[in-house]
Amino acid sequence: MNKKIVWTMALLLLIGCVSLFAAGAVETGATPEKPAVFKGGVTGNPDWQYTKALNDWSAAVKTKTNGAIIIEVYPSEQLGSERELLERTNLGVIDFCLVGAGGGAEFVAEFAMFENAFTFQSLKHFENVAFDRSFRDNLAAMLESKSNMTFIGLSLNGVRSVLSNRAFRTPQEAAGLRLRIPDVATFRIVAAAIGAAPTPLPFGEVYMALQQGVVDAVESNPEGMINMKFVEVTKHLIITEHMMQGLGHFFNKNSFYGKLSKAQQDILIDTAFEIMHKYFTNSAKVQADYLAKIKANYGLNVIELTPAEKAVFQQRAVAELQKEYIPKWGPLWNQFQELAK
Repeated sequence: MNKKIVWTMALLLLIGCVSLFAAGAVETGATPEKPAVFKGGVTGNPDWQYTKALNDWSAAVKTKTNGAIIIEVYPSEQLGSERELLERTNLGVIDFCLVGAGGGAEFVAEFAMFENAFTFQSLKHFENVAFDRSFRDNLAAMLESKSNMTFIGLSLNGVRSVLSNRAFRTPQEAAGLRLRIPDVATFRIVAAAIGAAPTPLPFGEVYMALQQGVVDAVESNPEGMINMKFVEVTKHLIITEHMMQGLGHFFNKNSFYGKLSKAQQDILIDTAFEIMHKYFTNSAKVQADYLAKIKANYGLNVIELTPAEKAVFQQRAVAELQKEYIPKWGPLWNQFQELAK
């Protein structure tokens, strides 16, 4: 046989094998004797409820697969900042991450709706979106077509407000306020809604930045405010409730499809849904308890905004969303809004 033909056939066979690998055509997957070990990270500390959720997910998956899948969770920015975690998951340096879902908008514009100002209308709306399997499947397919990742699911990271060293009730009073935000584009809508100057900083640097006056304010949920000790270096808590934050559970698709059988892939997703829904159910109480602790124990001036005052921030956010995001979201935005009912 002609050498050229032999080499061509060999190349086609190799391409076929790679295609099958990428498509997830793994028949047996990982085994207890040769387990698949996945390493991933979060920025939250070990006490953060979603670090605990990931550890619960890890334990449940290990049990359900008889030790064939080992999931290692690294908290507290050990594997990088939010942006770095997402980049490293996409590159395959790590296998997964749980980060603000808005980071996914770098690849698929629609991810911006899950971590933006005043997009979710209620906790029920969030639940309907996060735990709708067809919605997840659509997102995963979109992400897989435009990146090296797949999408496991969405989790609630509470409702976010502002800790500040300057009191404010209006955008005019917040003008020039240096508000720490993560290095995620969607949070600039938050700053615009409030009237503040967006100041991106890694999560682990915020305490020192507040203490030294590098930034004037930080926005977070009550759990983060206490666990990261931001309440120790600020004077005012303004209950803006500007964001019901979605966390995105991203997974490198070569790790996911290349090391696991279809049955094991389903176990990973099904177990994540089960664990994350359990934490979702407890989230409102957890955050309410943390908020009560802030009000009782830290001597902050707590500013409860009136509905009319909140509406001003919301109207500013909607104007920015219409200008920057909604035109890019297409049919999925319509499905997102329908799920609010």
